[in-house]
Amino acid sequence: MFRWLYPGIRLKRWLFLLALSVIVIGVGMSGYMGQQLTGFHYRTGWIQRFSNNVKKLKFVDFLFIFLGITGVVFSVRRSQYAILTILLPKREKEFLNIAYERAKLKRGPKIVVVGGGTGLPNVLFGLKTFTSNLTAVVTVADDGGSSGRLRKHFNILPPGDIRNCIVALADQEDLLKDLFQYRFHGHGDLKGHSFGNLFITVMTEITGDFGRAVEESSKVLASRGTVMPVTFDSMTLQAKLANGKIITGETNISASKVPIAQLMLKETSVHPNKAVLKAILNADAIVLGPGSLFTSILPNLLVKEVSETIAIARAIKIYVCNVMTQPGETDAFRVSDHVRALLAHTSTNFIHYVLANKETVPSYLLNRYLKFKQEPVIIDQKEVESLGPKLVRANLLNRENFVRHSPEKLSKAIVKMLIR
Repeated sequence: MFRWLYPGIRLKRWLFLLALSVIVIGVGMSGYMGQQLTGFHYRTGWIQRFSNNVKKLKFVDFLFIFLGITGVVFSVRRSQYAILTILLPKREKEFLNIAYERAKLKRGPKIVVVGGGTGLPNVLFGLKTFTSNLTAVVTVADDGGSSGRLRKHFNILPPGDIRNCIVALADQEDLLKDLFQYRFHGHGDLKGHSFGNLFITVMTEITGDFGRAVEESSKVLASRGTVMPVTFDSMTLQAKLANGKIITGETNISASKVPIAQLMLKETSVHPNKAVLKAILNADAIVLGPGSLFTSILPNLLVKEVSETIAIARAIKIYVCNVMTQPGETDAFRVSDHVRALLAHTSTNFIHYVLANKETVPSYLLNRYLKFKQEPVIIDQKEVESLGPKLVRANLLNRENFVRHSPEKLSKAIVKMLIR
């Protein structure tokens, strides 16, 4: 407590001014208190007695009272500013806005978003402007790139998708977010690794707990929400193709040119993250996607207890369909094909709504994607609703250099569905 009085904090002067201002107010009120003690007009009403006593105060008494109140207000404000300068350096002037925004976000709906890849951070980035009660449930089946190398060499869960979600939820300055996303170049062993992946790996080594490492990393970026791996067990994806062949590994599945008939886990038993199950049961809404259907969304649902808990949860369940087809995973898929694959790996009536983009993809972008055999996902409303869920069409397109969901449009459409 007394450390706040140490030199350099610049708090003592304002506390002294506060004490002096209270004394000045006391001096100014002494005339009024003296009249009270004389028993003047004790039998009259208190309002009349107060009025009579105040009338007898001199100008100097009012001056002392005014100066004292001014000193109290000024010293309290400067004391708060001194404390905020320490706790929120360079952001102390924004304190009221920050406090109001955080209070508003805490009253927002509890939303659990399930997925991975680039789709999950995209929707989180938009939703964090509506609520801080966000939980990102992230797949840990990635076995390629920086995450795959760290997974192999350090025997940890792949940190890449988790890192992207932490950055998407960050309430910290851009420089720190850029640091977490920085990817090493050159020719050494660090080539291709992102700083954020290495940071989470080091934190795991220090704490001995991957979950704790994710939590501490989220604190560094002041995340508006919670990021959770779907499991702390190792996950290895397997896919049975339409030709009967079984392939192993997320990277190999993504690269396959043969349609996927069924997705499964190589491990016989994968235990869920208990915190994920709790978040699902307490959620107001559960959002699946957007993202790669077979390598980002479904892997989470292959953890049996997770899909079972989502099925019984009271929350509104929304599947966000991709804007474009994905080579090797969803070639020629319509919206109903996405839903059919999702229900085939879970259960009937698993979702309540399907959210699909109705905007037309600009021709200059469409031509670029057609070169990679990607095309807009066709909306077939009757087929979708014959499977159970209700289809909601909305303008969701981000009209920039890529065909993807706009975080702002997507989050607004999701929140709008919650208040129907």
